Amino acid sequence: MKGHWKKQFNYEYLGSYSLDGKKEIVVQVSRFAQEKVTGQQGRKEDCFVVYFKEFDKGMILNRTNAKAIEKVSGSGLVEDWVGTQVTLYVEKGVKAFGDVVDALRIRDKKPTRQTMTKEIETSMLDAIKNGKGTQVEQALVKYNMSAKQKEVINLELSKI
Repeated sequence: MKGHWKKQFNYEYLGSYSLDGKKEIVVQVSRFAQEKVTGQQGRKEDCFVVYFKEFDKGMILNRTNAKAIEKVSGSGLVEDWVGTQVTLYVEKGVKAFGDVVDALRIRDKKPTRQTMTKEIETSMLDAIKNGKGTQVEQALVKYNMSAKQKEVINLELSKI
């Protein structure tokens, strides 16, 4: 077994444990929903939930994270947020529910992208061959790459 201990339980929504020790990850907003969520005391509450292309589970949006998406997307309209790339990270020491916890947050600035060099491409291809295709897929959004580089990497990813 590997990963954060909380991943061993069936939590319905993303949390700080979802990043599996990574400092941050760039994700793409795929959709939103209003969902009934059962809180710690068993009370049901309507919550605003965001889904990302890279995860099966959604993230319950609080005002802080919603404002961050608004800032990154440049719009307060949720329909404009779909397709927006944001950076998820873990903020330590957040006071919530009478406790101090690690919280999943969204950075309030656009993810930066760098040009994919031949060295980075080679490292990614090696990582795919070593069983780390998922990590490579998640990292791809951080790079501007040529059509040929996309083709080569996607071909290798399709083999796994």
